[in-house]
Amino acid sequence: MRWRDVLPRAGRTPGRGAAALTAVAAPVLGGLGLGLYLAYAPDTGILARELGGRDQPLPFPPGTATTLWWDFALVAGYGLALLLGTTAALWVSQPHTAMHEVARFARIAGLVAVVSDVVENVLLLVGTRDPKPLLLDFATAAAVTKFAGLLPAVLLALYGVVLTLVRCVRPVRHENPPGGIASAALGPVDPAAPGSGTEEPAGARWRKGYRLPPDQPVGGTGFCLSGGGIRSASLALGALQPLRERLLGADYLVSVSGGGYTAGALVQALTPARDPNQPPPGESVATPESALGAGSVEEDHIRRHVSYLAGTTPQLLTALGVLARGLVLSLFLVFAPAVVLGVATGWLYQHIPLTVFPAGGAYPAPRLGALIALGLTTVVAAVLSLIARWLPPKRVVLRQVARRSSTRLAVLAAVIATLTLGLPALAWLADRLLTLTPSAVALGSPAVAVLLTYLSTVATVAWRNRKVVAGSRDSIGKLTAALPSSLLQRLLVIVTTTILALAWLLLFAVVITPLGEPDLLWTALGLVVVLLWLGGLVDETSLSMHPFYRERLACTFAVRAVRRSDGQIVAVPYPSTERSSLATYGCAKGFPRVVFAAAANLTGEGRTSPGLNAVSYTMSSDWVGGPDVGWVPTPVLQADVPKRFQRDLTVQGAVAISGAAFASSMGRASRWYQILLALSGARLGTWLPNPDILLRRPPRTDPVAWAYPTLPHARRLPYLLREVLGIHSHGDRLLHVTDGGHYDNLGLVELFRRRCTTIYCIDAGADAPPSASGLASALALASQELGVRVTLDEPWRAEPGGASEPLTPEHPLSALNSRLSDSPLITGTIHYPPESGKARVGRLIVAKALLWRDLPYELLSYAAHNPEFPRDGTSDQFFDDGKFTAYSELGRQLGQYVVEHEAALPPKVGTGTPDGLTPQPA
Repeated sequence: MRWRDVLPRAGRTPGRGAAALTAVAAPVLGGLGLGLYLAYAPDTGILARELGGRDQPLPFPPGTATTLWWDFALVAGYGLALLLGTTAALWVSQPHTAMHEVARFARIAGLVAVVSDVVENVLLLVGTRDPKPLLLDFATAAAVTKFAGLLPAVLLALYGVVLTLVRCVRPVRHENPPGGIASAALGPVDPAAPGSGTEEPAGARWRKGYRLPPDQPVGGTGFCLSGGGIRSASLALGALQPLRERLLGADYLVSVSGGGYTAGALVQALTPARDPNQPPPGESVATPESALGAGSVEEDHIRRHVSYLAGTTPQLLTALGVLARGLVLSLFLVFAPAVVLGVATGWLYQHIPLTVFPAGGAYPAPRLGALIALGLTTVVAAVLSLIARWLPPKRVVLRQVARRSSTRLAVLAAVIATLTLGLPALAWLADRLLTLTPSAVALGSPAVAVLLTYLSTVATVAWRNRKVVAGSRDSIGKLTAALPSSLLQRLLVIVTTTILALAWLLLFAVVITPLGEPDLLWTALGLVVVLLWLGGLVDETSLSMHPFYRERLACTFAVRAVRRSDGQIVAVPYPSTERSSLATYGCAKGFPRVVFAAAANLTGEGRTSPGLNAVSYTMSSDWVGGPDVGWVPTPVLQADVPKRFQRDLTVQGAVAISGAAFASSMGRASRWYQILLALSGARLGTWLPNPDILLRRPPRTDPVAWAYPTLPHARRLPYLLREVLGIHSHGDRLLHVTDGGHYDNLGLVELFRRRCTTIYCIDAGADAPPSASGLASALALASQELGVRVTLDEPWRAEPGGASEPLTPEHPLSALNSRLSDSPLITGTIHYPPESGKARVGRLIVAKALLWRDLPYELLSYAAHNPEFPRDGTSDQFFDDGKFTAYSELGRQLGQYVVEHEAALPPKVGTGTPDGLTPQPA
């Protein structure tokens, strides 16, 4: 056996026994080296010799040379410990993830620390005979580099040892999903790596975009219901009533956001699934033809509960209370680590004075040796970067080694600068500010920050519904105070976010300068205990508005029509204890496959369409996932996830997730100030399993299966921090899943992906004229992702103000002419590319929420008195009976218009088989 086969290798994960032995050997070797040092090395204050430089008293104390010689034993011990520990960290972190790269950096940092320690000892041994000032300064530079490298190396080695031992002890229970397809991920996470998604030709990406689970039908008819909150739900409810015959002949019903309210209500009204622990409320009478029909008991129930978020004052107070609770707990989870990290930093400077904090509040000037260390590390990193550029292309390995070494040394230089320059300066500045600030202001600033955050969050939501706020203001007293302008609202958000960031830095920095006082250490220890409980055990999603939102939606849209024992037909809401499991409640006989379209947020990896920052993530009764993240069978996923996740793998959870419009990440709509939503708790959406990670895990019988991560039992503090910082990686075990409108607000792309040849789209998007911007965005995305081209027939007929026969000036409603369209339909021909493999040509019918001349009198009258109709803001989720009636009736008229005018639409063009399908190309 060769010696290199005995040492652990980072690139090859060993079996459970060898990994456990490695994890145990690391602390044993480190402890052995430390024990020898403490037992035999004289106490000569070696730390002062290492960091003192030319300013320390000379000559060195007696025994210094002996201490330095025994320090080599310590170096050997901790060097081997760091090698084993960081290697273990590489084993338990998945390739192409941020943690894997951090572990690689820690491995190099540990090596640099060992080399620096050896150089430092040699220089100091020479200095015991001839203590030249420059020699001592370079010894200090080596010591500073050593400690800067030890900090990440020790932390990652501990992480690797602990996690390896935990995973070696736990049993491996998972099995790969039976019948699961291979992952459809786009390749390595590193966009610069060969085969990454950014380097693939468009055709290859289109082919991957069409990948579906094996049992999914392609072609046929599909319906899609657009996003738009309760506005879209009301319109879709009305539109599907005259279109019911066509809907029941369809293969798919894809819903986005508010459209999912109605789709979820339909499937929950029709499903035969029941809670076995609950007595049946009566005989189900709903049928695919009658469920949620005009005048039905289900429609009446929705009408009476349409203001689902807060229909009463107690419900409104409950919503504000939930927001306040999430705010306080989220801010604690974010700000408590500032105190813990600050105290730990002060303790570090007390025991390892990389920079000296002078008494009296003087500025902590950096050591000369620290500046030398920073300069040398930076220069070496720059030289290696130049070498990587100068090496010929055929020296691929050398170029990669030089490039990666340069990058990691640059990061190490940043660590040195932070430890020796940045943190001391920040602590000094914080101390000066507190000295100049009255204590009352200092103590009151956290409360002001919390209050501002709360008010800013409420203003962010309320400002988007100015008319409702204004109406409430006028109705309670005709107040004359002006509502905040858009600029003022934005300034409030900016000021609040800035104050929160400065408060975090101030809280962190102010506890550094006491340098680990006992009272602060006990305080930090108490905060650590609370953080471990709150951030380690409590689910991060429970601190947001998502559970409240999911519950309120279920109160309105989860309802059954049953015949009671007395013969009366009534609407019975789902009890709160009944889990509408997605696998069993998400389908109904004689009804299309219901697909809830959501969006998985991905950032910084080049995997999404330019500027989109989100990929498709769909949820249905049979599969969960998307072409960019893979699919997992829904029953298998529900059985595999911890109990905390099962509540979101329900029909009610899918409806809420698909409609999570207000989130800390919103795909193309993401803005920097959404950090406020993450901090305040006023966020929607949740973290769901990443199918690609589940599909990649090895079988239980594989010897390396122990190293593969399992799903976390809770969405802990790190996931909240990812939302705050906007870090969403494809390699994470969980993906941040939000509103489907953050990917495609119409759901058209999902039907194109399934090669539907007849598509009905109910578009309730509040597009600002001119042009249907939502449709245009969906068609542009379909072109990029799938290569689909749609030739529209006469789209300008659906423009407000373009009615061919406007009302005469003498007509009482002639003021509506600027809002009347010639037709509410936009039709077109779908052209699928060869990469689709099946469909060649299809028909698209988009029914938009518009006004036209032939609408009933009551609708035109409502529109005349409500200028925002039918484009009420999506943030207005407080519908009353008048708005619900108007939108549902507009939907009925829209559906009837499709029925009456569909026969007159231009026929499909192009060649192909009679159903528009062509054989699968070889």
